[in-house]
Amino acid sequence: MRQLIPLLLFAICGSVFAQSGTVVRKTDLRDKPFLDAAVVAPIAANTTIEIQSNKGAWMQVKAANGQVGWIKLLNVRTSGGGTSNSGLGTLGNVIKTGSSGQTVTTGVKGLSAEQIQQAEPNPAEVDKMESYASSQSDATRAAQQAKLNPQSVAAISSSSSSSNNGGSSTAAPSNGRRP
Repeated sequence: MRQLIPLLLFAICGSVFAQSGTVVRKTDLRDKPFLDAAVVAPIAANTTIEIQSNKGAWMQVKAANGQVGWIKLLNVRTSGGGTSNSGLGTLGNVIKTGSSGQTVTTGVKGLSAEQIQQAEPNPAEVDKMESYASSQSDATRAAQQAKLNPQSVAAISSSSSSSNNGGSSTAAPSNGRRP
């Protein structure tokens, strides 16, 4: 009998610690946390799911029909832990996720503060991104083809920007790119 008590407590706590959410738009449940992973099943908007874990921008979830898979974080609105908003349920959610489920979060969804602090620049990806830039002549040619007319726009000045960059103007940097 004493051996069953810890198992029973674990089962009860597991349901308290589970975080639920609602799918905000129709999405696909995938077998792995990748866009090109096989689709397990479609998930309709407003479907309640149980969040099992997070990995980057993905959540591993369990649907009401018991199917388990991965969906993108941005497709889920999270709610409080467990089936009630009792003090024990909120405490369990804080222990499991670090959140009571009662606050609105902003910033980069899916990345922890530790991941952001440990992030390092990737020069190869910056070069790849810069390869997508248009030249001035290409941009001008595209604007002419679209029959766009040039317009003069006054620069936006800000007292904080002039004090932050040593009093210089808000002109584009010498490399021709926007700041």
